[in-house]
Amino acid sequence: MRWSTMRGNRLRVAALVVCSALAVLAASVVLPRYVTELGFIVVPLFVIAVLALGTLFLIPVEVIPAVALTIFALLPPRVLPQDGPLGALPLTTIVLVVWAFRRIVLDQGNEARIGDENATPGGSTPFKTATVVFGGLFFLWALVSVFRSPDMQTSLGWLISFTAGALLPLVVGSARREAAHLQRTWMVLGGWLGAYALVEAILHANLLWGALYNLIGLPNAQHWAVYRAGASFGHPLLAALFFAVAVALAVGIWLTSRSAWALAAAVFSGLGLAVTVSRGAMLAGAVAAAFAYLAALLIRGEKRWSRFAAGAGLAVVGVVGILQFDAFSARDTSAEGELSTGARDLAWWVAIQAGHLTNWIGSGTGTSGITGRRFTDVVIENSLLQLLIGVGIPGLLLFALMVGSAFFHALSMRAVGAAAGILAFSICISSFNALDGVRSMHLLLGCLFILTLNPPAPAGFATADAAVGSRAATGVPAARLEAGPRVPITGRRK
Repeated sequence: MRWSTMRGNRLRVAALVVCSALAVLAASVVLPRYVTELGFIVVPLFVIAVLALGTLFLIPVEVIPAVALTIFALLPPRVLPQDGPLGALPLTTIVLVVWAFRRIVLDQGNEARIGDENATPGGSTPFKTATVVFGGLFFLWALVSVFRSPDMQTSLGWLISFTAGALLPLVVGSARREAAHLQRTWMVLGGWLGAYALVEAILHANLLWGALYNLIGLPNAQHWAVYRAGASFGHPLLAALFFAVAVALAVGIWLTSRSAWALAAAVFSGLGLAVTVSRGAMLAGAVAAAFAYLAALLIRGEKRWSRFAAGAGLAVVGVVGILQFDAFSARDTSAEGELSTGARDLAWWVAIQAGHLTNWIGSGTGTSGITGRRFTDVVIENSLLQLLIGVGIPGLLLFALMVGSAFFHALSMRAVGAAAGILAFSICISSFNALDGVRSMHLLLGCLFILTLNPPAPAGFATADAAVGSRAATGVPAARLEAGPRVPITGRRK
């Protein structure tokens, strides 16, 4: 035991030395360029960044993914640097990399999780194993595609970002505490930012983040036929995806825990989603919420078909209500809305032409724009079509199997909210260029993998989250506070 402890300490020291050396090397390469372009203001900013990075090594490891999600939600990608290495590894993704480094290399936080897998029947279910396997196969196929890319730098940068943001959480062990923090953080942010988006839509002005854009000289993003709230995300489509997932997550948790503030989070996230006037995301939120309702009934063993009929009726009423929403109707009938619909239709033709060009094996990760411009200048506003162009049919199929396995794992563990959340995400990304256009979005998929593969206890807020909150408030180890083991749908307590 003593020898293993000494060996572990030596590995930690060696890892910190290597990281320090890499930081010095990065500073020597990056700073001269940015000092020349932007002035010496870059130096104190670099010092602040180093201090922030050091802080990530001091805070509890289980809160780091929630910190990454918070940074993503409060700091729009358009205000963060995206040049050079930060194009391949966005700042929010770096935070997640630190979490994985501490969990895997430094072996921090794992001692309290030793009993998690053993205490959880089905902790390594076939669906969870399948997610990891399909994730690994997707990485290998994407890596091969890099070598046939017309722009290897773009493809390699995309693969680094997607691996660090989305795939890295798959190789971390049990992360139920991280999932509990993420669950709470996503709903808190969704509720508060949804309320802010509603105020923004009423005032037709983004008071806080609009002032930030003016301060740093960024142009106003409003160029649509109707005012579309963007809250803190810098673009209504990013805000809509975040709110759609928050709605699905909160509805699922409310249905399984009857938490009043989960319901409040669902309501305000839904209002925020509505005022983004994003048609694809509103559809995604409605479908995911309806799924959560039906799944919750099935998991509870509901036998009265009137409840299912009521759910279908509510879904129809919700869709009709969305269609009657004035801003939605105005955007749908506007010239700008019709152009957007036409561009999405044209994207299908471009994807088919690109598929024939590459024999359906893809032109390289992240190259949907490069390949698509060989046929027309239209933006491929569909992430699944972007994957089809970049990694071909095999890559798209592996991606779908990876996400689908995570969805079914959450469902098998009665985590209705997490399953509905990743369903909403999957529908949303098919409505705009999320994966190729905004690489920081890869982080959201990684967070959803943490939620779906390591779902908190069935009662959501009432158990796992309460345990995390109590631990934070009292200092008592979460292992002594968390709820008992979860029983998957396919199993029963003996």
